[in-house]
Amino acid sequence: MMKKLTAIALAALLAGCQGVKENEFAITGTITNYPGDVLICAYQQNGDFKLDTIWVKDGKLSYKTQVTEPVVASLVSRDPNSNIALGSGLIPGESVTLFMEPGTVLDIQLDNARWPELQWEGGTCNNDLMKLYAKTLPLKHEAFECLRKIYAENSTEEVKAQAEQQRNALEGQAQEELIRFVKGNPSSYAALYLLGSLRNVLELNDYVATFNSFAPDLRATALGQDMQEKIDVALRTEVGGIAPEFEKVDKDGNTIRLSDYKGKYVLLDFWGSWCSPCRASHPHLKELEAKYAPQGLVVINIASENGADARETWLKAIEEDGMTWTQILNNEGQEKCDVVKEYAITAFPTKVLIGTDGKILVRAVGDSAPIDAELQKIFGE
Repeated sequence: MMKKLTAIALAALLAGCQGVKENEFAITGTITNYPGDVLICAYQQNGDFKLDTIWVKDGKLSYKTQVTEPVVASLVSRDPNSNIALGSGLIPGESVTLFMEPGTVLDIQLDNARWPELQWEGGTCNNDLMKLYAKTLPLKHEAFECLRKIYAENSTEEVKAQAEQQRNALEGQAQEELIRFVKGNPSSYAALYLLGSLRNVLELNDYVATFNSFAPDLRATALGQDMQEKIDVALRTEVGGIAPEFEKVDKDGNTIRLSDYKGKYVLLDFWGSWCSPCRASHPHLKELEAKYAPQGLVVINIASENGADARETWLKAIEEDGMTWTQILNNEGQEKCDVVKEYAITAFPTKVLIGTDGKILVRAVGDSAPIDAELQKIFGE
């Protein structure tokens, strides 16, 4: 009886998705070679993270929800084979960004064997995205297959190296297509949204010029205004700008003010316990601190953490990484002073070297080589 009622409910939902009201968004279409009965539509709304169910029955998709404004969401597979098992964890498969636009039906045609490749139609933003996806999603599929070879138990080092080289080339091609799409569609809201993902790819001047090329009405949207605000902060905190003052409390309860170190060189390291590249950079950071602190360098780590146990996780990572200098958790007192925001940090790790006059000498995302070179120039070998 329960199965019969579920079938009736799904049939009614499928029929209802054929048309939508002005405050509704729906997904229809087909998916082949899919082993499950649901896909996931993941998004944030009113500060809450939501995971909605997209039903799959006999290969047909059905989903409907209420939206009053465009909402950015992700299409996520529930096929276990779309992930890569890695020890006790996994590498998740690709998701696909979509826009839930009020009053629209997004019709998707998808072969799960080629995930995340797809064809779709429905809504201005999604139709714009399809111009990009037709070129990039096949590349994403092939790149993920290369990743499978890299982590396969029976892969030789030669196979892994070749797969990594091929994957990098595919990812590079996809990124080039993304840049081309963003710069070539200055009237597209979708392109403006995707520009945000290029903040650490494009040089700041190029990024700003690209943003300014977008139509004035797009730059006046809430998204555009938010991007403009972040650009203004980024321009103030570029090399040559005065480092923003901050006042925070360190892990031992001491008040830390940047102005207290006037006349000294200060190295800020923005990181998080969850960030593998950040943790991998800490042994070298320890070497820098040990080498240059006696000569006057001040190192301050500023962490961003997630979850209710953020402080405990942070303190554990500090101990594990053997960092004995000033440690600040940005989460604490963030409503009064958000150092990550003030310094326009958009990727971790980011290191910022400040000179004795309070001006920013170097900003380095990921690779600390520029920091190393500047410290050698200042303090000598």
